[in-house]
Amino acid sequence: MVRLYNSLTRQMKNKSTNDGFSLIELLVVVAIMAVLVGVIAPTYISYMHKARVAADWANLRSYYTVIQADYISTGEYNPDILTTDMDRPDNWRLTEITYPDGTKVKMKEGYFAIAKDGNESGYQISYYCNKCLTDWDKHGSTCTIVIGDTN
Repeated sequence: MVRLYNSLTRQMKNKSTNDGFSLIELLVVVAIMAVLVGVIAPTYISYMHKARVAADWANLRSYYTVIQADYISTGEYNPDILTTDMDRPDNWRLTEITYPDGTKVKMKEGYFAIAKDGNESGYQISYYCNKCLTDWDKHGSTCTIVIGDTN
């Protein structure tokens, strides 16, 4: 019995001195995590950008449906809708949708412009993401949309 007790106490003493991680092990884990973050971060940022652009597109499609329905029902352009033919330079880069009922929605990742359709068939909305100005080759074809009659 004494031998068993002595054996167990020796094992307990050895175990208590070897608990924890060494500095090298911790540095290796931190280095691996840094590499993983470095690889994953650009992908995550890209997905976030795409999600914000998709949200903007959905909001603009909804807005287009409302203003186009108003045009079809009245046969006239609503003077409260800020279009590019008005004498205001800021109408080319709108960042907030204002519905006819007064509801406002901010764009998350871009800007838009509303034009009166040349065929007198309603409105046309053009959208560009904020990155289109600095990186047109990448974002010009993927982050732009034109809603409405393009003929």
